[in-house]
Amino acid sequence: MTAAKDPSSPRHVPIVDSLGSEWRRITIRADDLRAARAWDLPGSEVTSLDDVLRRCGYRPAPTSVQQARLDPSARSSGAQCDQSQHDEYLILLLTLARHDRLAGRVVLQRILPALCALARRHSTTFHGHQDLIDELVANSWASIRNYPVERRTRRVVPNLVRDIGFQTIVRPARRRNAAELPTEHQHIIDTECLIDTDPLHELVDLLDEARRSGMSQNDIDLICQIVTLDQPDRVAAILDVTPRTVRNHRDAIVHRLRHIAAVAA
Repeated sequence: MTAAKDPSSPRHVPIVDSLGSEWRRITIRADDLRAARAWDLPGSEVTSLDDVLRRCGYRPAPTSVQQARLDPSARSSGAQCDQSQHDEYLILLLTLARHDRLAGRVVLQRILPALCALARRHSTTFHGHQDLIDELVANSWASIRNYPVERRTRRVVPNLVRDIGFQTIVRPARRRNAAELPTEHQHIIDTECLIDTDPLHELVDLLDEARRSGMSQNDIDLICQIVTLDQPDRVAAILDVTPRTVRNHRDAIVHRLRHIAAVAA
């Protein structure tokens, strides 16, 4: 006979749901609104923290019913603003977030859909989906507080999420690999050949090395756009240049990346 569950026993609430519940409380809380208005950010008077989210381009990608109900109007607002304005607004928030926890909390809410998407992509090769989200959120605070606002003023959300993913997924995997000791057993299968290395991780590492070697942010952004949009023709349409210009620029960058990879190896 199966024992009945104790209804009073604690239940683990997914972090996304907890953050959603917290957001609904603080978005119109008087003390938090006063603090947000004191930031004196661009735009009309802040009537709720949802206003701040919309102004930095928040477009929900709901992973739960609670998150989907957070702010339905934000879906349409993100498409109406220029991406550069979103980035400029986020840079102001990130500057405040170095010393203001509420500003950091707004930035976390802004990148939460992207963190959830990252967890969905990597949970099968890393560990449980909810556990991975928990770790991504936990590591997000340091990346938000230490974001280099002076140097990385474009593609702020992708840069932040990449930094958090590196700290949560890539770096621990490297440490595990470095800590592995060779075995004396000759009949054990070499498991390294069975591990499917994520090409995205390799590309992120290579672009980080390229940045340290002096490659411009514009060149790095172009590669990221080609990877994201899949075809140079689509990138050319966005940049309002010819596809041949994009392909030529891409080939020059790839040549430099190959040289950097060879040196690093």
